[in-house]
Amino acid sequence: MYNVFLITINSFLTPSRVIAALGSPSKSHINFRDSKLTRILQPVLSGNARMTIICCATPLELYLEKTRTTFQFASRATLVKTRTQINEFLDDRSLI
Repeated sequence: MYNVFLITINSFLTPSRVIAALGSPSKSHINFRDSKLTRILQPVLSGNARMTIICCATPLELYLEKTRTTFQFASRATLVKTRTQINEFLDDRSLI
């Protein structure tokens, strides 16, 4: 089962910082509390989950700068590695 989040982001600044910190080889402190979006997505971004980020771009010259920053964000997002595992819940009967 996958959790699906469809979000329109007007500014990539805070999510971009979090994605860059998650993708960096040095594991420094990651501040998820800078925005509501990163706070909501904290369990998905840093935990046991499969993550898919869909970035939309347009070929119009009017939105060239937004398209460029979207591609930069997508490039940073490819560096994030998550460790997905199957969660096993043991009840009392299986322990005996």
